[in-house]
Amino acid sequence: MAGCVAVLFAYETSFYVQVAMHESMAAARAAPKSENPLFFHGQHLNSAGSDAESHVPANASTVMDASATWNDTRGVVLCLHDGVLAMGVSLIRELRCLGNTEVIQVYHCLSELSAQSIELLQRNDPHVDVIDVCTELMDSGVFHVELFVKTFQSYWLKPLALYYTNLTEVILMDADAILMRNPADLRSVAGYQRTGTLFFYDRVATFRKFFNRLVLTQPANGEEPSRLQLLQLLIDTFPYGDFNLTGPNPSQQLLRSMAYAQLTSHEQDSSLLLVDKSRAGKAMDVLAYLISNVRFEHNFSWGDKESFWLSFELAHQPYYFSPFGLSLVDSVPNEDLKLHPDTMCGSMAHFLPPVYSEVDASAPELLYLNAKALLEPFPTGLEKNVTKRSRMYNLNPTHVTPRHRREEYIEKKARKGFECINDMGSTPLPPLFRRLLMRRRVHFLAVATSFYEPLDTCVV
Repeated sequence: MAGCVAVLFAYETSFYVQVAMHESMAAARAAPKSENPLFFHGQHLNSAGSDAESHVPANASTVMDASATWNDTRGVVLCLHDGVLAMGVSLIRELRCLGNTEVIQVYHCLSELSAQSIELLQRNDPHVDVIDVCTELMDSGVFHVELFVKTFQSYWLKPLALYYTNLTEVILMDADAILMRNPADLRSVAGYQRTGTLFFYDRVATFRKFFNRLVLTQPANGEEPSRLQLLQLLIDTFPYGDFNLTGPNPSQQLLRSMAYAQLTSHEQDSSLLLVDKSRAGKAMDVLAYLISNVRFEHNFSWGDKESFWLSFELAHQPYYFSPFGLSLVDSVPNEDLKLHPDTMCGSMAHFLPPVYSEVDASAPELLYLNAKALLEPFPTGLEKNVTKRSRMYNLNPTHVTPRHRREEYIEKKARKGFECINDMGSTPLPPLFRRLLMRRRVHFLAVATSFYEPLDTCVV
C-alpha cells in the first residue's frame, strides 16, 4: 500500500503539479484579476496599514468599517483549521487592536473550517477573507489526486498559501504568534526595504537531520560513493535550467550561514515572515516546485519552514534574515529562573530587527513570541502524555533570553541541547508584554468558552 501511495504522489507531483502548477497557475496569476478564475476570492481589498498606530486604546472597538478605503497590495495570511480556531480568532482580534487595518486572508484545505468557524472568524470584520485553497485548486483542474491534496492539510499549507495569494506584500503568520506591535511596521525594516523579505532564525540544533543530514551520492565518473550534506546536494543538483536560471551559484548569505557550515539542522522559524512577491523573481515558482516535488523526495525540513528562504536561495534572489538569534522565555513549570536562571527553556521569542540600517544598534525591543504554551491549557493536546515541563502551559513567564546575534550562540552551547537557550542569561520581559498577553488570553477564552462579547472590544 505504501508503494502505491508513493506512486500516486510521484505522478501527481511529476506531471500535474510541475506542469499545471507552474503553467496554469502562473498564467492565471499574471492575468488581470477581473479575468482570473483562480482569484475570485480576492475581491476584498486592504489598506497599507503601516501608517496606523501601533496600539489602540483599551476598550476601543475591534469592529472594522466596511466603507473604509482599501488597496489590493498588502495583507496578512493565516492558515487555520477548526482545532486552532480560538488562537486564530484571537490573533485576528489582536491584529485589529494593534491598529492593523489590512485584509486578512485565512486559508484552509478541504473544509478544515466549519461554517460556524468561518462566521466567527469574520465576526464584525468584512475584511477577513476565508479561502479553501485545496478545493479551489481541485475545482480549477490544477490539482487532481485528492490523496496528494490532503498532504497540504499540514504545515505545508503555508507555502501554498503564499504562492496562491493575490496579495503582493504578504505577512504570513502562525496562529500562536503573540504580537507586541503591528507587524505591518516591519515593512520599514532596512533589510526588508532592500530585499522584499524578512525572515527569522530558528534555534540552533547540531544534530544530523533534515537539510543537515548526510546523504550517499554516486559520482557520474564511476568514483566511489561519498557522503554529502543534503543542503549542499540540493544546491548542486537543483534543475536551474527548468526555471531559466543558471547554477549552482550559492549566495554569500548561504555561504556564511550556520546551515551551510553544517552547524544546525534548523535555519528558519516560519511563525512570522514577510515577502514582497513583486520582488521575488523566480522564488515563488521555485517554492511551488519545492512543496509539490522536492519535499516528497528529500525530507529537507521539519515541516514547511525551510522552504521559504531556500526558494529564494535557489532562485538567486536576495533575502534577509534578522541578525538576531532565537530567544526563549522562562518556563514556569520547568522552574527555569530557580534552577538555571541563565538558561531559558520556554516558548520562542524574537526581537525587532534593525530598522534604520542593517547594522542599527538601537535598544532591544521584543517583537513577538511563537508561544502556543502561553494560550492553550494543553499545548500538546489531551491525547499526548507530556513528559517535559517546558512544554506545559506557561501561566506567567517574566524573563526572556537577551537579544543576541545568532553567531554568538556558539556550537559548544548548542551541543548542550537544542530545546533550551543555554548560558545566554535572562532579562525581564517588558511591562507591555503582560497587558498584551492578557488581552490575547481574554479573546482566546471568549472563543474557547463560546462567550463572544469580549471579541468586540480591545479589552485590558
